[in-house]
Amino acid sequence: MKRNVWNTLTVVLFALLLSAVPIAFLLLPYRTFSDAERRYLAEPPKVSEQKLSDWSYDDKVETFLADHLPLRNALVSINAYATLYTGRQVSADIYCDSEGYLIEAPTDFNAAEVEKRLDRIAKAGERAGLVPRLLIVPSTGYIRSETLPKPLAALYRDGEVLKQIEEKQGVSLVPIAGRFRDEGASWYYRTDHHWTADGAFAAYEAYMRAAGHEPLSKEAFTRRGIPGYSGSTRSRSALWLHPTEPLTVDEPKDCELTVTFSDREGTFTSLFFAEHLNEYDWYPYFLDGNHPVTVIENRNAAADAPVLLMVKDSFGNTLAPYLVPSYRTIVMVDPRYTKQSVSELAAQYGADELLFCYSIERIATEESLKLLK
Repeated sequence: MKRNVWNTLTVVLFALLLSAVPIAFLLLPYRTFSDAERRYLAEPPKVSEQKLSDWSYDDKVETFLADHLPLRNALVSINAYATLYTGRQVSADIYCDSEGYLIEAPTDFNAAEVEKRLDRIAKAGERAGLVPRLLIVPSTGYIRSETLPKPLAALYRDGEVLKQIEEKQGVSLVPIAGRFRDEGASWYYRTDHHWTADGAFAAYEAYMRAAGHEPLSKEAFTRRGIPGYSGSTRSRSALWLHPTEPLTVDEPKDCELTVTFSDREGTFTSLFFAEHLNEYDWYPYFLDGNHPVTVIENRNAAADAPVLLMVKDSFGNTLAPYLVPSYRTIVMVDPRYTKQSVSELAAQYGADELLFCYSIERIATEESLKLLK
């Protein structure tokens, strides 16, 4: 009799468990965006004869159900920590080093592809009549290789790419990797792939010296930290128990400036846009994020101060505040969002210097760099 009771109870519990998932799926609120993962979730697929015949409908249903699975965030995070603590990080997109830094997995560099981008950069500089200086930000994994397991550290090949750039005719590499390797283990965020204010300042000093200028001291800037920053490597890793950190900001003193964007109306008087601190991604706090063309005018600059044309990815947004006091105009162009010619922009604004500020991943993989004019 007891045996029958236990068997019945087991069947009932199993049936309740099976029914709990679809019931929860129907009753829980429908979400279109995951704050934890910083991405839009799959929409319910629409039925069509073609999708049914080529099985694509099945794939979309599977993706939709996986994205909206009850307790999905908890399950994804548990899996991420299980991967971490069982030593299977090599299969992950984000590594966690011995000091808790969440680090992007290395890029698979292709020397021929890098060469194509360098050729385009050199030709763009030739057309503009300026030698392109390349400020290439090394990856966190390369700089922090001593805190990673040796098999993982060996996968970061930044040195090969930097040597290729250094030997390329028609471009000039700004030397920052050596100093970053010696001093810069803490110059990256723990939860993001970007550099902190310390890293950006060190890069600024290197660029100014390479361009023949004297860099300002740290006293020329007001440093502050905004607590609660959670970067992209934290969101993508699903290691969501990792603590947040301060977003470090250096603001130039005594600069009267105007900022305009090619794709946004209005003229602004600050390099920082506080409305983004209310969003899931804080990084656009710097210069409102990425725009096709951004123009910064420093009205306090000397009449003979130079004009800088900066072709950049998001790293350039945090570098710009340091450069503002020393330039009359800084023109920032992001070729991912515009097809405007570098040479035309250089002529339009009377550029005296041409800087390419890119992460090493972007310089090796960004398709827009192969389309530069």
